[in-house]
Amino acid sequence: MKLSWIALTVSAFALSACGGGGDSAPTSDGTSTQKPASQTVSGVVATGLPLSGAAVNLACASGSGAATSAADGSYSIPVNGVSLPCVLTATGSDGKTVLHSVLPGAGSSSSNATVQITPLTELLVAQVARQDPAQYVAAFGPTTTVSAADVSTAQSTLTKVLQSAGFDASSVGDFISGTISAGSGQGYDGVLDKLQSTLTSAGVTLTDLSTAVASTTGSTTAATSTIGTVLAPANSACPALKSGDHRLIKFSDGSAQVVTIDATTLTVAMGASSYQLTQGATACDFSLNDTGSTRVLVARSGLAVWTNGSGSTGTLSISMPRQTMDPSVVNGAYNYAALSGSAQGEYGTHNYSKGVTTAATNCSVGFPCAVDTKSPYGHLVATSDGGADWVDDGASAGTVDFHAYGFQNAQGNIVWIATMVGGVGVFAPQTTLSVPAVSTTSAFWQSTVSSTGLRPVSEDSHTITAVNGSTVTRTFADNHTDQISYNNPFNGLRYRPGTKVCTNTSGVATSCKETWQLPLGGLTLAWNGSPFVTPSTYSVSFSVNKPGTM
Repeated sequence: MKLSWIALTVSAFALSACGGGGDSAPTSDGTSTQKPASQTVSGVVATGLPLSGAAVNLACASGSGAATSAADGSYSIPVNGVSLPCVLTATGSDGKTVLHSVLPGAGSSSSNATVQITPLTELLVAQVARQDPAQYVAAFGPTTTVSAADVSTAQSTLTKVLQSAGFDASSVGDFISGTISAGSGQGYDGVLDKLQSTLTSAGVTLTDLSTAVASTTGSTTAATSTIGTVLAPANSACPALKSGDHRLIKFSDGSAQVVTIDATTLTVAMGASSYQLTQGATACDFSLNDTGSTRVLVARSGLAVWTNGSGSTGTLSISMPRQTMDPSVVNGAYNYAALSGSAQGEYGTHNYSKGVTTAATNCSVGFPCAVDTKSPYGHLVATSDGGADWVDDGASAGTVDFHAYGFQNAQGNIVWIATMVGGVGVFAPQTTLSVPAVSTTSAFWQSTVSSTGLRPVSEDSHTITAVNGSTVTRTFADNHTDQISYNNPFNGLRYRPGTKVCTNTSGVATSCKETWQLPLGGLTLAWNGSPFVTPSTYSVSFSVNKPGTM
């Protein structure tokens, strides 16, 4: 990696410290004082085409500057005596394109520096900072440290991951100071053109890719599989549907198989058979030409619900792009729910530290939640199929309680689907759900599994008609209403009590089924009723939001 300007900075700084020359001016007593050296930070702002008229801002550990890019994307910022490191932000004249870059180092600078500002430097900053570049720049200050070694390591790692995921940027020797001729289609600029076409084919934005780069931690294999999903070709009408291998997990027993989808030709390879997907009247609603005409509903996260038939012979499965997840990076609080099998109706929380469960709260429909005090609990262990086993560390030490497959989408959201005790469970990081505003509308497809079997897919919609703190009133298409509270009983869950918080289609107050909901990026899992009575009243609903709605 060429970082010659850093060497120049260090050399010039050393000469200055040793009295090795430089401008000086006499004082009234005949001595001299050192004049602050004048430096220039310059480069090109480009996305493939030059970004002209962009506002370029430089912020250093000490010192700052600004300039406007020329028609060819070039900029030049004169500065005096700045202290490294520095970050740069280029904002397009339309305010929509925002790119970042970084100038590593430490201490005073007395040499010129070339700093390009491109989508590649945006990704590099995300890799260095492990967070959104805009947030990193906003928090940048005098105590922020960025060494040339840090940047070199980050670029090497990023280049390898991108290359393994199908995008090769290795020909650009240095993302920061490499020579670029914006609009030429050659060298560095040609790589930027290729990146843009790759993003377009994948149906994602640079922000999506940057978010994935920043949020993907753990092994290179895990990072590559996540970035590979983000950059995989997408269906033009339904960008959430990605080409590649997908895990298809059957709801009734947790059995899993791998299917291969070509999102552009809409073909599905399943075992030795090949099928065709046909899009319905709405994007992300597909039917498969298999026996039973399987309906495939794709959520914006990339998860999908597959329903075949109805009643006691109907089947429902959930799919996710096949990825390798590193359980050692599972940290913090997670919500979990056992949706089918002998543990159905159980839910709660797990806290993790590097894949080891450190605390737990157990709940079950119809019963109060209770903190699990029987530690140690268990830990996740990576398996050869890219998933993980949860191994008991307590009374049944060494026993595998469930097997799980993980998936991280372009927005950095993670979900694990587990095959557990003859059924399916799900666990996902706790997040604080935003309460929707009044007039927010959602339209969705929905299917429900109960003791009587699978109900056919139906369509519905609702509008938020009132908000009271964390509780919202929803008015549905047929004019019935309910009230549901957000982040209850835990962050990331929604809860509807089984009291008179609903009205029927005539506006008369009525009781509702007590319901818990776990939203997963456009796919909401909801469970209610009791599996402990005969006949069972327990059911699980799967709602997939239509494109363009919350």
